[in-house]
Amino acid sequence: MDYSIFAMQVTRRMQSPRDPLHERLHRLISGEPERVTAGQRYRFYRKLSTELLPAVGEFEKGVWDYWDVPSRAPGDFQDWVDGLQGREARSSPAPDDGEPRYMVFTMSLLLQHGSTSDVRMTSHCNIPELQLWRWSTFEHLLKGITLLNFLNVQSDVVYLLPGDDAGYGLTAENLGSQDYHYLRNLHR
Repeated sequence: MDYSIFAMQVTRRMQSPRDPLHERLHRLISGEPERVTAGQRYRFYRKLSTELLPAVGEFEKGVWDYWDVPSRAPGDFQDWVDGLQGREARSSPAPDDGEPRYMVFTMSLLLQHGSTSDVRMTSHCNIPELQLWRWSTFEHLLKGITLLNFLNVQSDVVYLLPGDDAGYGLTAENLGSQDYHYLRNLHR
């Protein structure tokens, strides 16, 4: 079977000492069972979108991809999955220096190429180049997740940094490192 891929990653400055959005996302992600039906998966992504949409204007950096090239999709999806293996996470808490901390939210979906969901995403991701890195585009993309039939999603991954301990929030220096070289500054 051939596949397409949709992926999105955004960063947002965390409120301290506790960030309500981070806490809600963490609770939602960590509370999701490993095995679910397509309907349950749809509801999960709808809840994620509902949580993220009001905060779109707070996203500082981000990136998104949609590729309907079957030879490319599995490898790109694996690159996103590898983020779960800790390549992008801090290995120790950030120093208590009073500097802002950031959360990173990531999702990636491996879609059946040519399926109804893939055709919908092809149309939904047809964004003019000058609008690629706007908040309104990320809002549009998050809304697009609700267009999917998760029977057409072969595999998916969602992760949130930091995880359990907000002390592992990323610093501006972390986000400026080679590990995050691909992120774009987002704007109105």
